Amino acid sequence: MAQRFLTLILLLCSTSVFAGLFDAPGRSTFVPADQAFAFDFQQNQHDLTLHWQVKEGYYLYRQQIKITPAGAEIAPPQLPAGEMHEDEFFGKSEVYRQRLDVPVTVNAAGKNATLTVTYQGCAEAGLCYPPETKTVPLTE
Repeated sequence: MAQRFLTLILLLCSTSVFAGLFDAPGRSTFVPADQAFAFDFQQNQHDLTLHWQVKEGYYLYRQQIKITPAGAEIAPPQLPAGEMHEDEFFGKSEVYRQRLDVPVTVNAAGKNATLTVTYQGCAEAGLCYPPETKTVPLTE
């Protein structure tokens, strides 16, 4: 009986120690895309600014940013130059870290006009998020 009791105690101790061997201390926990790439916009008549606040340890791909008008005419958006980055998903790419502001000139906007903004980014720790799409309502 004592031997069974001792075996049970050793088994319980060894499983908790064994499980601890596979814990990654300091392991990154990934945040939702809306926290990693906080998106916002501001329109003042014909001037619209798309804004991303990129969390530390994350980046947006320049080539994955798409801006599509619906019921509006816009000047072709001019994305700023990004930082060159090599990663396993897209190879050598331009990326944005920390923040990104994209000015968009709205030449004409009808009633209920919108912009569809699609973007994609990754975490430095190796997680690549699926593309995100936001709809921006435009004022006439």
